[in-house]
Amino acid sequence: MVYDGTRYHGWQIQPEVPTVQGYLQKRLRILFHDEGLTTAGTSRTDAGVHALNQHVSFVPGGERALDPADVHRILNRWLPGDIRVLSVDVRAPPFHARHSARAKAYTYAVHTGGLCSPFDGPYVWTCGGALSVGAMREAAARFVGTQDMAAFAANAGRADEPTVKTLYRVEVIERPPCLFVVVVGDSFLYKMVRSMVGYLVLVAGRRPGWRITELDAILAGRTRPSEIVTAPAQGLFLAKVFFAAGEWAGYVPALPPHRALSGDPAAAGRPTQPPESAP
Repeated sequence: MVYDGTRYHGWQIQPEVPTVQGYLQKRLRILFHDEGLTTAGTSRTDAGVHALNQHVSFVPGGERALDPADVHRILNRWLPGDIRVLSVDVRAPPFHARHSARAKAYTYAVHTGGLCSPFDGPYVWTCGGALSVGAMREAAARFVGTQDMAAFAANAGRADEPTVKTLYRVEVIERPPCLFVVVVGDSFLYKMVRSMVGYLVLVAGRRPGWRITELDAILAGRTRPSEIVTAPAQGLFLAKVFFAAGEWAGYVPALPPHRALSGDPAAAGRPTQPPESAP
């Protein structure tokens, strides 16, 4: 699946608010005549976060048998225009979209090119002024490896979640007017990537005397300094999910090909509402 997360309160179903899972699961239940059908997504993206490569698994329990091509066609007819199903296939048990994933890649878009177009704004973090790409890259490289990432998480209510994570790649790609921060790892803490980006921007723009020992101390202390902000949600994209061990090694980073950075205002329409006839 691919979706524009702008008007959704994240992936996961929540009462009384629109979520991507809520829209998808409702339509799958109607399609398969199965009120008990549940879905599982690889990543529980936060409110406002987008996805270029979300994977979803479900086991229909109804009596209706459908060809994957029909499911694909019908879902894209029923779903809102800012949610698209790219493909549908059948996987043998015990495949599970979240538990079977071996790694995930996220891409964060930072706009540094001065005046930001209103067509770009919903998909980037606008940071006016020049940023030191060299400093960002030096700090980004320090995140690679297995270490305690507690200082870069917002884990209210998640006290039992392990904070030691393995990051395989953290890199900064320059494509004016944007910088793209690419993070590949086995799993992630709540708002971890956005907190990392907040720190990298702080280092690149407001810390001329920054040294790598500062980041070492932050990681060892397991506490986030108050000056590190969490980057806003709209710049973050779930870019790729890996289901084979080591598959990430050959990954060519996916830079968000969204309309906002295409330079074509005419193509940058806002998310559409579902058709009146859609269930």
